[in-house]
Amino acid sequence: MSKKLLFILIIIVVSCDQGLSPDLAEPKVGFGGTITFSGEWNSKIKQTLIVLFKDPLNSEADFNVFNLKYVSESIPFGSQTYKYSTNDISLISNVEPGVYSYLAVAQSEKDTISLSRKDWTVVGIYYTDNDSTQPGQILIPESKYVDSLDIHCDFNNLPPQPPGGILNLSKIKNIIEPN
Repeated sequence: MSKKLLFILIIIVVSCDQGLSPDLAEPKVGFGGTITFSGEWNSKIKQTLIVLFKDPLNSEADFNVFNLKYVSESIPFGSQTYKYSTNDISLISNVEPGVYSYLAVAQSEKDTISLSRKDWTVVGIYYTDNDSTQPGQILIPESKYVDSLDIHCDFNNLPPQPPGGILNLSKIKNIIEPN
């Protein structure tokens, strides 16, 4: 009997070696950051969401469910700052490793989610290196979480509105400041 007990004890000790080690947990792919707001909130706003698109929004046709990869839960009305993560609760979360073209904060006066471009106003866009002439590209590496993708929303100075708004702004800049 004691040999069986010793054998079971040896199996338990050997097989529990780092069985619950945090190193074995698969890292979550995604991103997060902080949204800051300045100016007065429009009292008609029903929804404020963070949205991520895989491909650029160069035409109204690019504003579609297949291109939309992330939609946050609604940001509370009147917020001054809001921390977000794609690993938190969201309405749509299809973030995989890769390059993404458009991360923004958008508002709607509608109570329900709409995929009609006319129902949304972009109030903030993620830019890289303070270059506000075009949205910043986001690279999500394999098995990595990217932090500090921060967006500032200035209700008194809205960014160019897609589709075409960003593309048109880039064209104007090229005319004013040729290479």
